[in-house]
Amino acid sequence: MQDGAPPHFAKDVRDWPNENFGGRWMGHGSPTMPWSSRSPDLTPCDFFLWGFIKSKVYTINLRDIPELKDRIRNAFGQVTDKMRQKTLLEYRKRLKRVLKNEGGHIEQYNS
Repeated sequence: MQDGAPPHFAKDVRDWPNENFGGRWMGHGSPTMPWSSRSPDLTPCDFFLWGFIKSKVYTINLRDIPELKDRIRNAFGQVTDKMRQKTLLEYRKRLKRVLKNEGGHIEQYNS
């Protein structure tokens, strides 16, 4: 799956899935399954994890790289089993909604 980030759209990057998956890959520039520019955030990293981590890491200005690394480690350590379970349930709901819509565009997802 390609998300359309400029480095992921380079010809060399697109050639690899075309050669290894016969063009059956999803993403910006895919010959068979283009990625919608307005696609919903379906993966747990997109709809939960990155926002949570950033909210913990960037509470105040950082002094240096070691402090950044420590804050990132601490933020990941704050992700609880209950949070992971809730996120997995949310992921399933989002996938069911996409399946119900036969893979077509769905409006902004609100739990």
